Amino acid sequence: MDAEPDIPWERIAAFVRQFTHEVRNGLNSLDLEISLLRELTTDPESEACAARSREQVRKLANQLRTLSALFQSPQPMKARIAARELLQVWREQHAALAKSLAIRWVDELEEAEVSVDEAMMASVFRELLLNAATFAPAGPLIITGRRTENAVVFEVCEPKAQSADPSDWDEAFFTTRRTGYGLGLCVARRLLEANNATIARHFLKKESALVTNVSVPIAAA
Repeated sequence: MDAEPDIPWERIAAFVRQFTHEVRNGLNSLDLEISLLRELTTDPESEACAARSREQVRKLANQLRTLSALFQSPQPMKARIAARELLQVWREQHAALAKSLAIRWVDELEEAEVSVDEAMMASVFRELLLNAATFAPAGPLIITGRRTENAVVFEVCEPKAQSADPSDWDEAFFTTRRTGYGLGLCVARRLLEANNATIARHFLKKESALVTNVSVPIAAA
């Protein structure tokens, strides 16, 4: 074939969910066998080995469960909330980060309200923060929430030591990290789309900064 196949996301998602389900069933059976083995053995070293094996099997099963969840079709449960509450969600996700990330917060949201699934938005904000922390910004981030005529825009300005091209970053399976899978930003975009929100990125060469804008429509009166 001269051209690569263009496979719809839904078919890829269905395959991943089915495959991970079958592998998890196999791991669950292996977990039970290891549990039985621990009951039959009286040797302390063998029992410790079985315990380590069971822990590893459960870790792999959890990884597969997490992977399968990434391919679920987003079904948002929207609620009307103040835009300032979303900025607070950003702050909470930042506080929960294991890796410290310096941020300056700017609130220009006024009294705007939005209609979104707060949990989904929290997942998006966490992914953006984790991505920024992973690639070590050259200085403190500036996260600004502001109101425009028809939307609330959350802008992340991230200083960079080198130029970056973000045009492919939210494509499925595209990653610049050896340990990455190229799913985090792609799933974040899908979650935003399910909430009628958008994400856009561009690099400011003069300021040497990556700017990410998350735009959420203002809720109808």
